[in-house]
Amino acid sequence: MLKNEEIFYENESPEMMKELSALGKLTAHTPVDFKPEIIISFLKNHSLKNKWIEANPVLAQLMISSSFATKHIESLFDSSRGKKDFLLAYESYITAQLT
Repeated sequence: MLKNEEIFYENESPEMMKELSALGKLTAHTPVDFKPEIIISFLKNHSLKNKWIEANPVLAQLMISSSFATKHIESLFDSSRGKKDFLLAYESYITAQLT
């Protein structure tokens, strides 16, 4: 469980880093349109905007099919609810790894 004052440090989450690396490799062939937004939104809230699905149906379908190991990535999202600084840093890290 995260404390309110905690900030995100990727090296404290090695399993998440492994999952994100694998996810990046498995989605490398997909178009870049809304890629970070699709991945973050799906792993965080299990939801996607229609315009993202229309712009990048290949990636949207991959995410919806749940063909990735993302337990640790999603667990950090669950633990960070209401912790704005942590969440902002975590999402920025994910975006940087996927672009």
